[in-house]
Amino acid sequence: MATLAEASDVRTKQALPASLKLGWGSGAFGVALLMNGVSGLILLFTASILQIEPWLAGLVIFLAKLIDVVTDPIVGVWSDRFESAKGRRRPFLFWGSITGAISFALIFTSPSFENQYLTAFYIFIVLSFYAIAYTIYNIPYMSMPAEMTDNYHERSSIHAYRMVFISLGSFVATAGVKVVLEALGKTEPSSYAIVGVGCAVLILISTMIAYFTTSSARFTQGAQKSTKSNAAQVVQEFNAVRSNKHFLRLISVKFAQLMGVQTAGAAFAYFFVQSLGRDFNILAIFGTTVTISTIIFAPLLVKFSQRYGKKNAYYLAAGVNILYALSWSLASEGEPLWSIVVRAAFVGIAFTGNVVMAMSMLTDIINADANRTGVRREGAFTALYSFVEKLTGAVGPLIVGFALSFAGFNNKLPFDVPQGGNVDTALLFSVSWLPALFGLVAIWILSGYKLTEQELQASGAQNSAQNEANKQEKS
Repeated sequence: MATLAEASDVRTKQALPASLKLGWGSGAFGVALLMNGVSGLILLFTASILQIEPWLAGLVIFLAKLIDVVTDPIVGVWSDRFESAKGRRRPFLFWGSITGAISFALIFTSPSFENQYLTAFYIFIVLSFYAIAYTIYNIPYMSMPAEMTDNYHERSSIHAYRMVFISLGSFVATAGVKVVLEALGKTEPSSYAIVGVGCAVLILISTMIAYFTTSSARFTQGAQKSTKSNAAQVVQEFNAVRSNKHFLRLISVKFAQLMGVQTAGAAFAYFFVQSLGRDFNILAIFGTTVTISTIIFAPLLVKFSQRYGKKNAYYLAAGVNILYALSWSLASEGEPLWSIVVRAAFVGIAFTGNVVMAMSMLTDIINADANRTGVRREGAFTALYSFVEKLTGAVGPLIVGFALSFAGFNNKLPFDVPQGGNVDTALLFSVSWLPALFGLVAIWILSGYKLTEQELQASGAQNSAQNEANKQEKS
């Protein structure tokens, strides 16, 4: 916990330097590659390359994510209380960069033992290390925008910059990785090892750039230290966070949306190969189109939100995502390339809204809470928000793994050999029907979100007036 520093009482209205936005946003390339590279391949890699039964692979992925129940709140509150000349967050970025890159390489160089349970145990260990490393970097990283500016729309602009780098990182994780795997042999373990080490280098470079280029960023500093124990502090901070009705509403929306996204993501490579009869090169074209679309629509959606509100921009993105998911129900083997590209273009709108608007609204909530209470809890809020992201990333592969096992998927066959029948039904359930259902639930929950720009400005003015009164009383 850190109380509001006096320097943060000055409400900065100017736009942040583009160089700072670019520098901070560059870290999202590594984060996106770290997250999407694992989530998009981990079920296929463990089930078909390491030949762990799909249900067991999904279970191991899920159990490894449970470690975040402990690590997320610890890192969140730790970064709130941490003090250094480099800011509360940046030292975490340094160590998270190193451990995150190492963890990625370890995952995709995993050996396959004769006993699948021994292989599963090894995967559990390296995935647990990955989960901790991701937490160390991402929670402090995502906490920084709430400290960097108090401007309502500038928060959307910051995350629009981040969105560009997310798109580029996701492009490498999807299109780039798939092209390399197709060229090297997508069923060969050595191909995944090469990809793992290569991506690890890119992750390290990207995340370190964010660390070095944010040295000039504004940050809040604690004015007093808490005398409570770490455990007591964690409980206090998270009791305060979970009582925030705006935050609970937002993470409920995010949970519903991400359940659909992560379930589809876990099954997507299988769906392209098994149900559509397409290779990884076509999947790479899909990823390339998503990247271009996202870069185009990120600034447009920010402008839309400035005119019509963040909530309406979120509605638009969520609605597009539902239509996109349902469109896969109309697809069939040999689906023409043009229809795949059109779907990918629409994903850019949905993806942008899901990331930019949600994170912009989160920083609004963090600052409204700080204005109301006088306490900065960026790390605590971001930790719970991040945990929801990771939980869905664990449940998605679990659902798909059990669905494939129930459908009779044979993981001893090369995964590019179509198995048809119930397997196709399980994959369609994962990439179309379930995501569409979760999207509808997300829109319903979003309808109850009430935090407005006017309310946030009023709380900021009230906080400034109170601080000024305190200063006069002391003098």
